[in-house]
Parts: sequence; structure tokens; C-alpha cells
Amino acid sequence: MRLKFTLLMLPFLFVNIVKGQESGNANYGNNKYYANQVSTIQTTSSSQDEMIITIKGIYNENATSKIAVFSILQLGKTAEETTSMMDERIANVVAQIQSFNKEIEVVTDMISFVPMYEYQVEKKIFNPKTYNEKPSGFELKKNLIIKYKTHVEFDKIISICAKQEIYDLAKVDYVTNNFTSIKDQMQNRAIEEFKKTLSNYSTIMNMDLSKKEKIIQEGFNVSYPMESYRSYQAYSQANANFDKKDVVNNVVKNTTQYYNSVPVKSHTFIINPEIASPCIQIFYELTIRIKLKEDQLPKNTIQKNNKYYVITSTGDIKLLNI
Repeated sequence: MRLKFTLLMLPFLFVNIVKGQESGNANYGNNKYYANQVSTIQTTSSSQDEMIITIKGIYNENATSKIAVFSILQLGKTAEETTSMMDERIANVVAQIQSFNKEIEVVTDMISFVPMYEYQVEKKIFNPKTYNEKPSGFELKKNLIIKYKTHVEFDKIISICAKQEIYDLAKVDYVTNNFTSIKDQMQNRAIEEFKKTLSNYSTIMNMDLSKKEKIIQEGFNVSYPMESYRSYQAYSQANANFDKKDVVNNVVKNTTQYYNSVPVKSHTFIINPEIASPCIQIFYELTIRIKLKEDQLPKNTIQKNNKYYVITSTGDIKLLNI
């Protein structure tokens, strides 16, 4: 009997273990699980006089082309040597890029060309030392501007530039030729969303809101990937007790950046939501103010408020009731 009782208890123990695993570690030990409370984002407000409806949208656009800007520094003893070395480096980059893909455009932008100085000591008998500036070389700065389209092309550009000791990538601009089309699409989508919302509210409020007087306000904005990167520092700290006499050296944590797109949660709709790579984000907002309380007088009605007076023979002024 004792053995039989032990076997009957095993299924119940197994069920309890599985249930504990499915609930997660938030309920383990002294931890207590608390529900995440999220406040809603207001998109419509109203009073007895008017209703305000806001429609917001995001359009994620892949760039039709990208422009990378590399900064190049060249030092030399003479002006001729400096310019010659700079020209050679740029010519090598252009030749290798053209052999890889002739559609990639490469141009240069002149930044500065200045001499550098050092101090030369002039010694004189019975006089203190005199320090005079003397040209010691030249410094030439140019920007290498490269227009490309794909990530594969950019990886090849980085490799080619690195061979010429060009490492300083100043920025990458994202360009699109579809702004007009995107604006039309977002306007049309916002109008569809507004019509749907207006129909629902008309049913709820038992009145035809489509015939009410309205005031419209709209706006556009654009966010480029260069504006959306955020800094991030890796964190990992060992948890150990050391003797006070021990010397502890912490490793310097790596600092990097990541692309942080604008979240969708505060917007009514999003077009092209499944874009993983950094992209151009276009924002559209349509605000409609609906007048709920009608004027007592119809539109285009002129209300006359003329008063007529008469002067009597005695000089008194009396109002006529007409």
C-alpha cells in the first residue's frame, strides 16, 4: 500500500512543475508579477461646441540612392608634393570604383589648403633667443563624395577607400525621388481613415457629422537615418567580493550606436511597416475640427437692426416702434 500511494502522487508533482515553468521566473521566489499599465493615446476630443479628430501616419521609404562623404587629409613638405599625393589617392579610388560599378558617382569638394609652421630659434650674441615662425609643410583637406545605391556597393567602397588610407566617413545622406507620390498616398490614406472614423462617430452620436462645418489643418515632416541613431554602451559587471588589498581593473565597455526609428504606437496608420534597414521616415498629420453647435441664424443671413426716431415740435426725440 505504501508503494501504491507514492506512485499516485507522481503525476500531481509533475503537473505542478510544468505549471511553474510556464509562468516564468517573474513569480519565482520573492518576485511578484505586476501587470504593465499602459495609458491610451488620445486621438479624438470633443465638447458641446466642437469635436477634434487627429489622424497621424508614417511612411517608411527605402532610399533610392545614398551619398557617402569621406574626409581626406594630406600632409606634404611642399605644395606640389601635397597636391600630387592627394590627387594620386583620389585617382586610385575613382579608378577602382569605376571598374567595380560605372554607375557609382564620385566627386570631390575642396575644404582647405594651408601651410603649417614651426618655430626656428635665432641666436644672437649678448641678446636673448628669438623664435621665428617658419613654414614646415602644407595641409590639404578634401571631401570625397560618393553616390551609390546598395549595401553591397557601400561595402566595396569602404574596402577601396581603406586601401588609400581614407577612413574618416563623415556622414551618409539618404535620398529619395518619391516625395510627391508619398505625400499623395498619405493624404489619401488619411482621408480614408477620417471617413471611417466620422461614420463611426455619426452612429454613436446619432447625427450626420459629414454635414457639419469643418476646419482642416495638415502637416508633413521627415526624419532621416542620420538623425535617428542613438549611443549605446555595453554593460556587464562581475558580481564578486574582493579583498580590500586586491587590485581590480575593470574593462572599458564598448560604446557604439544603433538605429532607433520612431515608434508606431502614437500613429493611426503606417505604410511599409516591414522595413528592417535604416530608412527615411515621412510623417503626416491631419487635424479636423468639427463644429457641433449650429449658429442660430443660417449662413449668409443679414440681420437688420435699424432703429427709427422722430423729433417732436418741442425738440424731444422719441423711438418709433416699427
